[in-house]
Amino acid sequence: MKRMEIDALVRAHRGRAHPVASLHVLRQNAIEPDDQDFLCEHARELTIPDLLVWRKRCAVGFTGAVIREFARIAIEDPTIFKHELIDAPRFALADEEWIELADLTRGKVPADSFDRIMARGVRIETISPQTQQSATQDDLAGFLEDALADFDPAPPAMPQGFIDATSAPDVILERARNAWSAEERAILLEWLSSQGMSRKPLFDVAIQALKAGENDPRLRGWLANQLATRASWEAHGVDVVLALVDRNAFSELSTLGTVVWSNSSGASASEKSRQGLLDAMMTAMALGFVHVIREALSADLPDKAMVYLSALACLDLPTRLSRTIHDLLRAPRAEGEVRTLIEMNVRLVKHKRGREASFEDIVAAIHCLADATA
Repeated sequence: MKRMEIDALVRAHRGRAHPVASLHVLRQNAIEPDDQDFLCEHARELTIPDLLVWRKRCAVGFTGAVIREFARIAIEDPTIFKHELIDAPRFALADEEWIELADLTRGKVPADSFDRIMARGVRIETISPQTQQSATQDDLAGFLEDALADFDPAPPAMPQGFIDATSAPDVILERARNAWSAEERAILLEWLSSQGMSRKPLFDVAIQALKAGENDPRLRGWLANQLATRASWEAHGVDVVLALVDRNAFSELSTLGTVVWSNSSGASASEKSRQGLLDAMMTAMALGFVHVIREALSADLPDKAMVYLSALACLDLPTRLSRTIHDLLRAPRAEGEVRTLIEMNVRLVKHKRGREASFEDIVAAIHCLADATA
């Protein structure tokens, strides 16, 4: 990543270097010289997980900056070093890194910690290959557990007689628009879906409810069920994304996306269908972000545009969106750091990232928005 792009991302995050490092720089396949310079300048702001990822992205023999930061933590905060690094089950270094760490900490850390360094960590040998192999999925698994914790996947059955099933569907639809409660609206939408009514008018009702601030678990469950396919995201995904981001409902967007993605992992789901679903989810997010960026630039709100351009850069998008993003360069006030971030996104879409897109990209994009607007 070019230094001017990094500086623009930092400004989008209100001058905070840590989210730029974790959401953008460290998620690349390789760390370029400008990235290394940025990470070295802001090493003290990085968390221990960030430092571990940084080390993993470095070429063999070029991890000195990370090892020096480990040594600083060992000297300044021995307790954190012991519990979060030396005692961590996946903390393993190459022999030359252990030697450098020992040289930097000799006589400056408690004896038990130094003994562990000299013993090359020791406890890492007790970790099974299966545990090491699954380590890279820990953060995403934790996010999925948190997001699903408050979601009820099996809402109670609809009360008998609550809806007059003899009424015409359009009458029920009108009642759903003007329901006396969020729960009633969700129940009516569920009933209309079960009767085979077209999705579009039902989504119109649900999206109006989202725009009005309704956050009913049953409505979220209905939306997750309706957005279970690539076709449904292509038809309605952008409207749902905009309804939520327009009122900064990033937690709700996270939960919705997580439930949809989690539900798609059934035994009968093929990898091809899941990849198609992920592609449609990312495309809907991207098109929603582009819409917000255009509006922000038209309203002379460059800081808001930069936040959404930063989130857009987290997504691994199909090349067919290249023209859509490139057209942002023609938007009013697409200049300075805003232009730099637009050009960065164009480059990312054109040249891809050299890796498979993952749901973690969506998680990162939403976290980027939530962090920058907090």
